[in-house]
Amino acid sequence: MLMQSRLQPGALNLVPVHRSPNLKNTLRYLKDSGVKLVAVTEHGSMDYGITDLTGPVAFILGSEEDGISPEYLKLCDERIKIPLLGTIGSLNVSVAAGIIIFEALRQQTVK
Repeated sequence: MLMQSRLQPGALNLVPVHRSPNLKNTLRYLKDSGVKLVAVTEHGSMDYGITDLTGPVAFILGSEEDGISPEYLKLCDERIKIPLLGTIGSLNVSVAAGIIIFEALRQQTVK
């Protein structure tokens, strides 16, 4: 007998998602609309925890293998990093996204 789940639908069903046929145009549109573009990269100059993420923000994350394209890095307002311990050089992009999104939500909800 299967038990009925009382869990809410997954985030994909609750969070607005947009697929763009041209990422560069989308990034320019966001930037022109007042959204801060933040690159999350191991080459970032500031730790994510001390970066102001309270306003409208869009995060740019690259693949673990290739990182973020230089073309997209040029459009970003800030480059931030997630400090790592030990010999780990980078995180899986979904893990990095989770950390950064949680920090932005934390900053935006702290009163």
